[in-house]
Parts: sequence; C-alpha cells; structure tokens
Amino acid sequence: MKIIAFVGASESGKTRLIARLVPELKRRGLTVAVVKHCGHGFDLGGPDKDSSKFLAAGADGVALAGADRTAVVRPLGPRDGLGALARKEFAGIDVVLVEGGKSDPALRKIEVLRPGLSDGLRTPPDELAAVVADRPVVGAAVPLFSPDRAGEIADWLTGTTDPGRTPAARRPRKP
Repeated sequence: MKIIAFVGASESGKTRLIARLVPELKRRGLTVAVVKHCGHGFDLGGPDKDSSKFLAAGADGVALAGADRTAVVRPLGPRDGLGALARKEFAGIDVVLVEGGKSDPALRKIEVLRPGLSDGLRTPPDELAAVVADRPVVGAAVPLFSPDRAGEIADWLTGTTDPGRTPAARRPRKP
C-alpha cells in the first residue's frame, strides 16, 4: 500500500487534484481510497440523528449502511494518525490519497501551491515527496508537477517506491 498526503492552503486545489488522480490511478488497474482530514470536524446528520445519539450514549463506533454505501464513525484516538487510519481501514487498497495531514510527520507529502494563497513551501524537507505548482518553486529538491498534469503525477506515483514510504522507513540502516 502506498499512502501519500496532499497538503497546502485551503483552496489551493488539493480536492480537484485528488479527484483527477483517482480515475488516472484506476485506469492503471489500481485500487484507490481517499482519506480526507476534516480539521473542523464533520457531520453525518446532526445531533438529532440516531448515529449521533448512539455516539453520545457511549458507543465505541457506529456503522451506517445504505442501499449503495456505508460509513463508519468512531472516535479517533490522540495517537491515531491519518496513515494509521488508512492502513487499518483500507488494508487491501493499492494507493491511499490523503487530503490534509500536514502535521503528521509519518506521512510523505505532495505540497500543492497556488499563487496568492501559498507562495512558498511549508512542508519539512524530509516529509516532502513532490510539489504541484504552475510555476517554478525556490528550494524544491523534489519533482515538480503542473496541477493540470494528473496523468504525469499518477505515472510518478506508480513508478517509484519512495512516495508512499514514511520518513522513518527512509532512514539509513545502522551497520
């Protein structure tokens, strides 16, 4: 499983890019999942819905099953990073694309830059796998991709073993 996070300012184009990458990766025969970091929380129906009532009553998790989709809601522990969540929930998936996760040092990241919103890199160099921007980026010692070239990004993701590795996995071995 490869896990790669897309980080950047709000409105920088992360969602659009991921939505374009999913079909590119699927065309290559891969299974793909997406984990979206919701920094301000999310709501699957509001406090008056049954699922919220079950969680408020102390349930450790609630699964919602509809005619054509499911959702599982459970508390996220303080040590559970997005990578751990992806590995647990999507064990059989080839590629997991994470939207967000800038504060998770265990995730390799593609930083998405957009003029006027984000003019410089904010990802630590040892976590940065690539940059997506429509202009050259000062200080980027990683591959640079245009936001309109999802196919090239998919080629790179499927052609290298580095993007989804965690920084710890890249440390040199002791003799």
